[in-house]
Amino acid sequence: MRRLLSLFVLNLLAALPALAVQIGDLPGEDVSTIEVRESKEKANSKDTVPKERRNNNWLAPSVEEQLARERTLIPLGKGAVFVPTYSESRREPEVSVFSPSGRQVKSGQTGQRILLDSGSYTLRIGSGTKVQQIPVKVRVEEGHTAVVEPDWGGLIVETLTGEGEYIDGQYEVIRMEKWINYGKGHGLKEERLQDIKAWILPPGLYRISKPGEGFNSLRNYITVQINPGELSHVEVIYDKVVGGDIISGGLKALNARLTVGRNWSYGLRAGGNVNLTRKTDDAGIRQEGMQVFSDLRLRALYDNIRYLGTSELLLQDNFSKERGRRFSVTSDIAELRTTWIRRLNNWLGPYVRGTVDTRLFPIHADKDTVLIETMVDSSGTMVRRTVEDTGGSFLVAPSFDPINLREGIGVNIEFISKYYLEATAQAGFGGRQTFADGSYTANPEGNYELTESTNEIGAEGTLNSTMRLGSQVTLDLRLEMFAPNANFYRLRLDDLSADFRFFLSRNLEVGYLYQVKEKVGAKYRFPSSHSLSLRLSFNY
Repeated sequence: MRRLLSLFVLNLLAALPALAVQIGDLPGEDVSTIEVRESKEKANSKDTVPKERRNNNWLAPSVEEQLARERTLIPLGKGAVFVPTYSESRREPEVSVFSPSGRQVKSGQTGQRILLDSGSYTLRIGSGTKVQQIPVKVRVEEGHTAVVEPDWGGLIVETLTGEGEYIDGQYEVIRMEKWINYGKGHGLKEERLQDIKAWILPPGLYRISKPGEGFNSLRNYITVQINPGELSHVEVIYDKVVGGDIISGGLKALNARLTVGRNWSYGLRAGGNVNLTRKTDDAGIRQEGMQVFSDLRLRALYDNIRYLGTSELLLQDNFSKERGRRFSVTSDIAELRTTWIRRLNNWLGPYVRGTVDTRLFPIHADKDTVLIETMVDSSGTMVRRTVEDTGGSFLVAPSFDPINLREGIGVNIEFISKYYLEATAQAGFGGRQTFADGSYTANPEGNYELTESTNEIGAEGTLNSTMRLGSQVTLDLRLEMFAPNANFYRLRLDDLSADFRFFLSRNLEVGYLYQVKEKVGAKYRFPSSHSLSLRLSFNY
């Protein structure tokens, strides 16, 4: 009996592995299977990022940082493709997306997600014509971002004179292996270096030559090697002026981290002159006089992909002094203005702006007597009152009186943004305030009225444009209009200015400024000013 019991126990132990296999058929899931699936999901992340780039000489941050900063959300049922940028999206050519049948279905920018339906596509990336662009095949899956590894190279060309002045020198980019001309380009002046377009090119050896030179020319060219995954920064040196010969050039930085195009830039423009005169008339009376003109401008510019902000301080004064008389101020402008724009796309965005203008020096009228007209009753009757001033000088306006404020909010439209021409317009609602405390205004009869504080709200419109003729001539135009209470029959000219500059050297310029500001109710409704100056200009 004991023997039979032992045999039964041994047979039971031998059958246990078979029972363990049957347990797997029970409802539920093996824990080890869950762990394997979770580890696979972690390994297969939503954004498949290529390996770390080969070099660290991009202006843009790493691919990982670019993806982290990109805020485009992938909606349900869509996927995305992401082409990294070497510099900034606005400086590089568009990315075109084609279906397998060859039909273009989408376009976008480097450094930004391009939303697509699931499927296979061909991207065309780079500078030049469609045939010259680089084709890249990509597979897009729903809910995923396909990141394209940059197997092409980038090129930024800056053009300078032998004296170190940045100019808009013209050049051509030619691939030497197959003698393919990718087109013409040009540099920019120092204050706009961050706007130079970047070339996106297949790897190879390239020739940067003066336009019009043959492929076999032995002059007016330099060569540069474009490597995959690298951004090459090249300087081309011209002989003195735009249109001169190329005398040298080469890489600006090699395998070195370059700083991103500066968001902030600053400038100072100062000018002025002194004119001394002495004359003796036929009666033997000698007259002496002096005129002093000064012009100072401080500028700050903030410019990145999303925001554009400009702030400028203008101080302009013109004094005259005759023998036996005190200094008189013939022109006194102190103005601070700032404008900030949020870019929604390349040409449209909301803006907010503000301007403060006043005068720095008091104004006197050299008269023994003056007539002052004042309101004395509710009927609006004007009564003349004579004021005797035995000093022979009447204080028309003290310093910083009045103070004029202008604010606005609306939409900014950028019509064109080329080196040779920039034009923007703003339209929206604005406010105008005048704060006066003891200043007077001359009326058409030559009498004086006490300046009153005012407050107006209405519609405003501004137009700004910059024209550049070569590298030495620049013309800035500004037009500002205001309609109180949005009544366009009362439209008035707030500011019209034309600022002409002729550059003698990198930091020396001849300037001419014409300015008109409408004065409603004045004897001369559109007083104007002309000024000619020799200015120093700095950009750093």
